[in-house]
Amino acid sequence: MPVRHEQLEVRTKGKGLYEITDDVQENIDRHGVRNGTVTVFVQHTSCSLLIMENADPTARRDLEEFFDQLVPEHTDYFTHG
Repeated sequence: MPVRHEQLEVRTKGKGLYEITDDVQENIDRHGVRNGTVTVFVQHTSCSLLIMENADPTARRDLEEFFDQLVPEHTDYFTHG
């Protein structure tokens, strides 16, 4: 099975959830891959990868609100900015 390595740069405008599904799919399609495994590795200390269905846009908004309440912005107990 061939192995492909691609780098995908995602520009952001601060915190939030960013949809990268189309970008990943575009990379897969460009190489004509029909089946296999995709590994997405994020090289950033304060970034996470979240996999969720995207059927209802309010689910994404609810998750962002939850994280805003769980970890408020500009709290004094974080040292990483």
